[in-house]
Amino acid sequence: MQPRKVIFLSMIICYIGFGVIIPILAPLIREIGLQERHAGIVISIAALVLLLAAPFWGTQSDRLGRKKVMVIGFVGFSFSLAFFAFLGWIGMKDLLPINVVFILLLSSRIMFGFFFPAISSSSQALMADLTSVQERSAGMAMIGAATGIGFIIGPALGAFLSTISLVFPVIITALLALIAVILIAIQIPKTEPAVVANKYNKIKLTTSGLRPYLLIAASVMSMIVMLQVTSGFFIQDRFSLNSKETASWVGIGMFAVGIMMALVQMTVIQKRQYSPRSLVRIGLPILLLGFVLLIEWNHLAGFVIAFMLFGIGGGFLMSGYTAGISLSAGKENQGTAGGLTAVATGIGSLVAPIVGTELYRIHPDTPYWVCITISLLLIIYVFSSHKGLVIEQTVKNETSENKASLV
Repeated sequence: MQPRKVIFLSMIICYIGFGVIIPILAPLIREIGLQERHAGIVISIAALVLLLAAPFWGTQSDRLGRKKVMVIGFVGFSFSLAFFAFLGWIGMKDLLPINVVFILLLSSRIMFGFFFPAISSSSQALMADLTSVQERSAGMAMIGAATGIGFIIGPALGAFLSTISLVFPVIITALLALIAVILIAIQIPKTEPAVVANKYNKIKLTTSGLRPYLLIAASVMSMIVMLQVTSGFFIQDRFSLNSKETASWVGIGMFAVGIMMALVQMTVIQKRQYSPRSLVRIGLPILLLGFVLLIEWNHLAGFVIAFMLFGIGGGFLMSGYTAGISLSAGKENQGTAGGLTAVATGIGSLVAPIVGTELYRIHPDTPYWVCITISLLLIIYVFSSHKGLVIEQTVKNETSENKASLV
């Protein structure tokens, strides 16, 4: 199997693990006896650790090699999911005091946050190693498509298997992560470190084109995470659903996100060489429309259509900011670039869960009005700023260097 396909399948499994918890989180939290804010804290603690661990794993990807870091990441990722499922079962059975269960749940998410960027940063770096400058957006779109497919399978798996038990889909996902370890170990050849020992390639935040895409990544992820954390409570309260109905409909919504994201990234973006700036300019208005529809259309069909728009907009946006960061970093710093991407998304994921759940306590629509505001500000920024042109110039310079090296 080609390394690109291994990356693709591995990232699908990775994001199944990311998405499988989405439809079960709200009902699980309530079944255990915790409150909405506890769901926000559980998500935020993982984001905080991810934020702190991402630069470390990005550097290790450059120093130790992509394959080794991917294997380590998936082993830890699998254990964290299995531990989370075990604790959820204990909590629902009232086998431990609720405060102890909550603290242990936090510890499982700390492990999740630590190992997740090992997978994402090394996968992004390996894909960058395997693609030319001209192919970079398409290569990153392939990772984005895997993300979308993972979001299709993950929430659907969570919703379907939650009828057996709320924690059963998490157990299955932990086993899938172990399969990914075997797949990587067998199919990906040993990779050489991108930097020699005691030599560090550093990326400055002043590098042309880097800061705008990091800002976009952090902002977009903050909206996505706020949506993920609050949507279960939102649909349960608005339509008076029970726990299993809530998990099912959130699963349907996330299925819609994933399938539209995958379709956009595997068809439109793969077939045309969009610049990173063009991708974010297309994605932001679509994301904005999704939030408006979610608030205004008081029907389950509107809920699903809104999530389809989130998938379309997210597909363009994720490919755009990932390619922008990768191209800005330069070919010798792709592990670090993957770490920076994880840092930016980690920043977005850190505050959004707590803020989102607290805003939800004020009024169920409030988190989405905040997302609408962020979307509008980003639209103004990307259409008025000319910094996107800098990244295009960087691409031209790198292409010229590559041609010169062949002469």
